[in-house]
Amino acid sequence: MKNSVALFLLLTAVVRLTFAQELPRRPYLGINLQGITDSLQRRYALPTKNGIFVQGVRAQSSALAAGLQANDIILQVGSTVLGPEVGPFVSLLKQYRTGDNATFTVLRNGKRLRKLVTLKPFPTEVSPWYETSYSSVQAGGNQLRTIITRPKGKQPQQVPMVLFIQGVGCFSVDNPLAQGDVTNRIIDSLSRHGYATMRVDKTGMGDSKGIPCSESDFRTEASGYKAGLAAIKQLPFVDQRNIFITGFSIGGIMAPVVAEGEPVRGVVVYGTASRSFIEYALQNKRNQSQLRQLPYDSINNLMRTYTAALHLLLTEKQAPAQVLARYPNAKQLISFPQHYSYIQQWQDVNLAAAWQKLNTHVLALRGEADYISYNEDHQLLVDVVNQQHPGWATFQLLPNVDHGFAKVKTQQESMRLADAPDPERNFEFMTVILRWLDSQRQV
Repeated sequence: MKNSVALFLLLTAVVRLTFAQELPRRPYLGINLQGITDSLQRRYALPTKNGIFVQGVRAQSSALAAGLQANDIILQVGSTVLGPEVGPFVSLLKQYRTGDNATFTVLRNGKRLRKLVTLKPFPTEVSPWYETSYSSVQAGGNQLRTIITRPKGKQPQQVPMVLFIQGVGCFSVDNPLAQGDVTNRIIDSLSRHGYATMRVDKTGMGDSKGIPCSESDFRTEASGYKAGLAAIKQLPFVDQRNIFITGFSIGGIMAPVVAEGEPVRGVVVYGTASRSFIEYALQNKRNQSQLRQLPYDSINNLMRTYTAALHLLLTEKQAPAQVLARYPNAKQLISFPQHYSYIQQWQDVNLAAAWQKLNTHVLALRGEADYISYNEDHQLLVDVVNQQHPGWATFQLLPNVDHGFAKVKTQQESMRLADAPDPERNFEFMTVILRWLDSQRQV
């Protein structure tokens, strides 16, 4: 496998701007759902756990219009009888298009009912601060949704633009109904401050079409953001002198890869890494194990297994099944938010070389309570950039905030709140970012 970032982008990125009508909005069923648990089975006297439990029905949704209610149990869609897993149900829904009809068989108060659901389009984003347009880019064989915002009100004819690159995992950044969503709040802050933005949804997520996100790899994802950056150059309202990239978590690893060879004005990263995956992962595993107060001898044994398993997976390029045949206790250790090839390709990218090639200013931020990223990575990328361009890169450690922007003081507190449904957030980092973006703008 080649280590050259430039080569893999040339091999994987087929970039062309497409039009919004070529990528329709996805259907919007609009329910909060979960699989059938033991307690739900007992409560409703169900013979099996097959079916999907409706926790709630959302406003403006297809489900509400069809008469579905909270506490309904969806037993069947069309002729397909549902099993106990949520995943197959979600996959089944993806086979439908906006405007299609589907007959849902539901169990309500012990009675089976049939409900005809006409699938409405997913709502679009509405804001008093910006206008939203939906388009798409082609990257390889995947057609990816782009969400573009432009500030409202009295603005210059051309405005600065920020390409937003999200973190690792299979999720959509197109969530117009989730007002408290962290991504939405970041976009809102940038827009209020006069910046246009672009988000690119990953393949298989949101409206995007192509291979499933769970099968996508690092190169494929990077080519999508690269395509988004190319599309920005075709937007007449964008001040082409002032295009920035913000990368959060693994988005900060993507950022120098996407920016290579591009005249971006600046790059901001938050809570990221700049070393190989193995270097980063070993420190991360030990730190998190110690935060969980595992016995030190257990940690030592854990690290031995993890080191050996990572070597086979990432250096020897073995598949997980091969690794587990030798180290059966490593299953949880080599379970990642995306396909294992994604992590293999991260390991192969020379991130120091990627940062070294950039000809732009850089701001690296990390929350002091972040137990997922480390000072070493942020300082390293700053040192790499400053070696080429003295004074162009800055690292700033932010107090009272963690990786997910929760308002906490320590890594221990952050870990305790990891599963909290709606922790208090600290968005002071956006003040820092906006101040820095303004300082870098060319006028």
